[in-house]
Amino acid sequence: LGMIYANKGDVDQAIALYNQCLSIEERIGNVQGKAATLHQLAGIYANKGEVDQAIALYNQSLSITESIGDVQTKAATLHQLGMIYANKGEVDEAIALYNQSLSIEERIGNVQGKAATLHQLARIYANKGDVDQAIALYNQSLSIKERIGNVQGKAATLHQLAGIYADKGDVDQAIALYNQSLSIEERIGNVQGKAATLHQLGMIYANKGEVDEAIALFNQSLSINERIGNVQGKAMTLWWLGGLAEQQGEYTKAISYLQPALEILQRLKSPHAEGVRASLDRVMRNS
Repeated sequence: LGMIYANKGDVDQAIALYNQCLSIEERIGNVQGKAATLHQLAGIYANKGEVDQAIALYNQSLSITESIGDVQTKAATLHQLGMIYANKGEVDEAIALYNQSLSIEERIGNVQGKAATLHQLARIYANKGDVDQAIALYNQSLSIKERIGNVQGKAATLHQLAGIYADKGDVDQAIALYNQSLSIEERIGNVQGKAATLHQLGMIYANKGEVDEAIALFNQSLSINERIGNVQGKAMTLWWLGGLAEQQGEYTKAISYLQPALEILQRLKSPHAEGVRASLDRVMRNS
């Protein structure tokens, strides 16, 4: 029940249910269950942005799993801790945690977990600028996902690989990988992933100077984001559409894109709001 409420976004109810569960597990001495519940609670606090609380709960879970030899949960907890430290910018700590998780997953033959951890490690190396290492790790993750038929994971890894090739300036390879990712997302109905991939493709075509193609891709992404209520994705796409309209001297159209983008990003307290405001000011001066 706690998991269902968490997935619904009813976080307070989920926390209350997990805490009830935890008190029973402690009373009857179900340490394996306690470790699993602490792990789930930690995930909720991490999503809420209460990072210190999440780390404390993951570490409690970890100490139980180590004491009872539950290596599967230990590997999962190390992986989640790795993600938290990566998001905090503590990269060396994140890499150490991911590598601990990876060695357990390899030892127990948890190939799905291994693929996920390789994917996250690759992301860290990409952010560090160690591109060759990132590509190697993404490809390892990809080959496992292909072997076990994890198509959703495959689409995500293809998307990330495409981004690396785009940053390297290898545009044709990037487009090919994004299109592979797109065809999977369409097949499995992953509309959020599809919107993100269409947006990235739009950026590539815009940077290539193929403006009509870029606008078509951005509009496809925009209509999906509007349908699913992804306001952040919508705002970023509107920003790009505004920039392309400005390039073409269509200042009224540019304003019609940039104004709602700014309103959304200000509401979300996004750091991108200032960039959109600068674009809007420039267009209004020229119009």
